[in-house]
Amino acid sequence: MTMKGSIMDSDATPLPELKTLEQRLGYTFRQSHRLAAALTHRSYAVEAQLPLQGENQRLEFLGDAVLGAIVAEWLVAQRTDWREGTLTKVRSRLTNELTLEQVARKLELGAHLRLGRGEDRDGGREKRALLADALEAVIGALWLDGGAEAVRRFFEKTFADEIVTAVEAGEDDNPKGDLQERMQRQGMDAPRYETLAEHGPPHARHFRVAVYQAQECLGQGEGASKREAEMNAARHALEQLKTEHGKKV
Repeated sequence: MTMKGSIMDSDATPLPELKTLEQRLGYTFRQSHRLAAALTHRSYAVEAQLPLQGENQRLEFLGDAVLGAIVAEWLVAQRTDWREGTLTKVRSRLTNELTLEQVARKLELGAHLRLGRGEDRDGGREKRALLADALEAVIGALWLDGGAEAVRRFFEKTFADEIVTAVEAGEDDNPKGDLQERMQRQGMDAPRYETLAEHGPPHARHFRVAVYQAQECLGQGEGASKREAEMNAARHALEQLKTEHGKKV
């Protein structure tokens, strides 16, 4: 029996849509109303007069704590050579809003969100904070439905690219992330990296990379790997942006 106004009534996200998302998540929910609730923004819940359990804020709260614990567990197990300071820094990279937004976009969460009419008109499906919160809510729903092992599998599979980037950086700063965050904050497109030159024998390659915003070159960098060259290009771009900002002040 379905209670009126609950997440399982006829106003809930259609099952085919949930199935499509479950395929991307790599997990089939035993209780699909948990996933539906994770996709329900408060603005929709208010309009539809859903109960508190029908929106995603409580699941977001749970998912935030769960993700932090799962990431910490993974790092401690995989990087036995790192001290607490490095572990903390890398965990932060993997759980910050920018990373969560990137993962949410890969999963196309925005297309599955249930938003109030006003929030939808205001572009809520593309908002970083809203996407990051929704991903945390999905993680909270995964925890309730499948436990820690379901979240571990989801993290290792879905965060795979972000894990590689964060772990490779290690103790280093994160200029590529800083540059992307700064540009998005200013309403600019994400930076684009292009290899300008690559030379040297296989055991001693050298790369030169430029970073662009649209067609504008923001900076260039060199290194013994593409990653190193990209990071140096991002550092150069950040320095240039700071200099230009200083001139305007």
